[in-house]
Amino acid sequence: MTAMTETKPKARWGAVLAPVLIDLVAPLLIFYVLRQSGVGVLGATLAGSVIPVLRTAYALVRDRKVDWMAVFMISALAVGTIASLALHSPRMLLAKDGVITALCGLWMLGTLLAGKPLLLSIGRGIAEAKRGKGGGEVWASRWETEPRFRHGLRLITAVWGVGLVFDAVVRVVIAYALPLDAVPGVTTAQWIVLFVLLYGFMMLYSRKNDLLA
Repeated sequence: MTAMTETKPKARWGAVLAPVLIDLVAPLLIFYVLRQSGVGVLGATLAGSVIPVLRTAYALVRDRKVDWMAVFMISALAVGTIASLALHSPRMLLAKDGVITALCGLWMLGTLLAGKPLLLSIGRGIAEAKRGKGGGEVWASRWETEPRFRHGLRLITAVWGVGLVFDAVVRVVIAYALPLDAVPGVTTAQWIVLFVLLYGFMMLYSRKNDLLA
């Protein structure tokens, strides 16, 4: 008689990595290809920005539901782009991503003050994707009964929030301190490093404290 073993759903790495490649690598390649072709900094940056906007808009249409984070990202990109064009400022256009990450970081920190951290709703969505709606409800219900669970989600949310605000400061400094053509490459590299550190901390801490959705 063979023992029945429960198999945990495997993470779909393609679904995780594809948006990262589209939002980071594609705009960077477009920027430098266009710059080599003689296109100005404003034009090359705007051309690259179209890719993540189209991907986000496609996801909204495909899922047929309002993702307020996606709406926020598109709106912030549009406002930053319009302001940069109005002021004819390539550096402001390059720095706008720093403003966006700052707002995201402050939003995450704001959810701590609101009572329930953003990681609670994100984790519930992940649990539902893996185990269905019932699985998401079971995971989220731990918030009401486990003080250690609440502390862990608050801590991870705080770390991400502070990390994103730090990223914003670094992005703006780089945008105004380095040569224009160097800014996209350097900011992309520093974001990858920071993302790996933040994501690595989250996964290690979550595994150690049984927080994984």
